[in-house]
Amino acid sequence: MNISNPISTGMGRYIPSAFYIQSFCISTALVLFMLAVPPFAEAQEKSLYERLGGYDGISAVVDDFAAKLFTDEVVGPRFFGMSDDSREGFRQKNKNLVCRATGGPCKVISRPAAVTHGGLGIKASEFDVVANHLIDTLNKFNVPEKEHEELLAIIGTLRPDIVEVEGE
Repeated sequence: MNISNPISTGMGRYIPSAFYIQSFCISTALVLFMLAVPPFAEAQEKSLYERLGGYDGISAVVDDFAAKLFTDEVVGPRFFGMSDDSREGFRQKNKNLVCRATGGPCKVISRPAAVTHGGLGIKASEFDVVANHLIDTLNKFNVPEKEHEELLAIIGTLRPDIVEVEGE
């Protein structure tokens, strides 16, 4: 018996072989799946990481942002005594954090925010100064509003781990 051909019943009718039935079912399922699922490019929006310009875009923003922090009259004193190498480490850790938090491939190379900032007595007003510098930097680089909001929402989740003194 040849399984690639239909089987004759002897009465002029044919019963499709198992091979034909399986092929038909698989083909039908594949067509229905392709109709139900939009193409991959349409189904997924680009990650925030990609929309921020990838690593190069994030790197440029963090470099500008860090320069503002280092020279700010309110938060700048917290960076006094840092060597050029330590400042570069600060920038790199922040690049990796933003990269990873926005969907990029970077590895976080720093300790958790609560550990890093614990015991420093950071005030809510200082956190706000830092956030405003980030907003200014995003504006400088013409980052669209949607990406502004998404990034600030991510940064905002760190506030409880960073701020130790509310109301000042």
